[in-house]
This record gives sequence, C-alpha cells and structure tokens, in this order.
Amino acid sequence: MPVLKIYKYPAKVLRQKTVSVKKFDNELKKLVKDMFETMYNYKGIGLAANQVGVSQSVVVVDLKDKNYEPMVLINPKIKFLDKKKEVAEEGCLSFPGYYDKVSRNKKIEVEFYDVSGKKQKVVMTDLIARVVQHEVDHLNGIVFVQRMTFIRMLKFLVHKKKFE
Repeated sequence: MPVLKIYKYPAKVLRQKTVSVKKFDNELKKLVKDMFETMYNYKGIGLAANQVGVSQSVVVVDLKDKNYEPMVLINPKIKFLDKKKEVAEEGCLSFPGYYDKVSRNKKIEVEFYDVSGKKQKVVMTDLIARVVQHEVDHLNGIVFVQRMTFIRMLKFLVHKKKFE
C-alpha cells in the first residue's frame, strides 16, 4: 500500500467539488487502503480523497480512540446539523503545521455508503462530528480556513506565504 502525495494549499484540487462514487469495486477498496496508509503516515485523523488528488467523494477517519472504529464514508451527506456549536482548534494535512480555531456543529447526522456500497446513517457528536464536517467540506471544495472568523482569516493571510 503506497503512501500517496498529499496536496497542500493552495492546490486547485482542494478547491474543487468531488464527484460521487458510482462503482464499489476493488479499485475503490485499494484507494481506501492507500488513503488510510497515507493518513496514518502523516499522523492525521481524517483524509478526503481530493487531498490526495482523487476527485471522488471518499473520506477516511480514524480517531485512534478505542470508542471508535476506523470509518470509511463514501458519498457522505450531512442530513442534520444541531444548532449547538463549539469552537475548537483544527489542523489539516493540506496545511502542515497550521492550526486555528473553527466553529462547528456539535452534533450531526450523516448519511453515506460503506466500501461495500451499503447505505449507512449515523449520528455523531463532538470530535468525530467535527472531523466528518471538516472532511465533507473538503469534498465540497471548502478548506477549513474558510470557516474561520474574519479576524482569524486575516491572521491566516499573514501566514499564507508559507503555503504558496
């Protein structure tokens, strides 16, 4: 299983919306395995396919927490966002070394397909909900700095040259 290249900001692929997966085959399973391997190599807890240059709606998540199994979310759609929000620090493998505070919904319901093509619906809270929101944003061409407050965005723009 090769470690894939992670595209760094401001790569165009990070700002493009991905396409839905239509075929649940061995090629998809290989992509998922390679994405997990890549995420683990870079010590991440979530990775979207477009971060490795693949324009498919695929996310892998592993909180490395005994309460959660590693997850694969294919064609994920957030169906419910609780009104209660929480501000917490986030980072991103496409923004190495950059962390800042982002407001996210504390509880979500997400609908997706597993790697076999079976439809799933899961309610998530706290960190897993944050990670899934972050990764679904990637699939929609949205990077986490776009979710920051105006003041925090200005701070990012000062550090932006580091990524260009």
